[in-house]
Amino acid sequence: MRRFALLSIGILVGVLGLAAVRMATAAPQPATHYHANWAVFVDGERLDLSGDRFMEEVSACYTGGGGIQPQQRTHMHDNDPDVVHIHDDGVTWGHLMANLRFGLGENYLILPVEKPLITDGERTLKFISDSVPALSPYNRVIRSTERLLISYGLESEEEVLATQFPEVATTAEEHNSLPDPAACQRHKELTLGVRIRHAFLGR
Repeated sequence: MRRFALLSIGILVGVLGLAAVRMATAAPQPATHYHANWAVFVDGERLDLSGDRFMEEVSACYTGGGGIQPQQRTHMHDNDPDVVHIHDDGVTWGHLMANLRFGLGENYLILPVEKPLITDGERTLKFISDSVPALSPYNRVIRSTERLLISYGLESEEEVLATQFPEVATTAEEHNSLPDPAACQRHKELTLGVRIRHAFLGR
């Protein structure tokens, strides 16, 4: 009987010790973090989006564990208007536009400092994604290293492809390999419950 009790205690101590080791070494969930490039043209002129009001402060990306905020999911920072930073799954171009207080549809573009730009038969709204004409990207997920051009004006798709699309930067892939200056890049913290489940069940 005593031998059985000692064996049971030994097994229990072994299981708890293994669980403690697994809890201490549980790998954090990898954070979503990638980039895309874009540009907006109105009547042949590129819109300047380098101002502070279009940027998310790096310090604002520090979360207190209460969940990621809309501005933290996708934004620009460091006064670099070429690069869109994505920090969550399922983020669309519409999410970015909403964070910038823009409005976008198939036939209109609303900017915070302009009257609505609406297709009127002469001026049209064009979308070019990775050198291919596309529909409004509002509800489309931003792809890693995607290059998006939004153009409103008299120009044809062929003209904006030839003259405006080359001005869309190609730096997203480089940014994908660099550490992010914002703390949004941090791994998602594992709760105690998740760590315990991982320790005992391995998932």
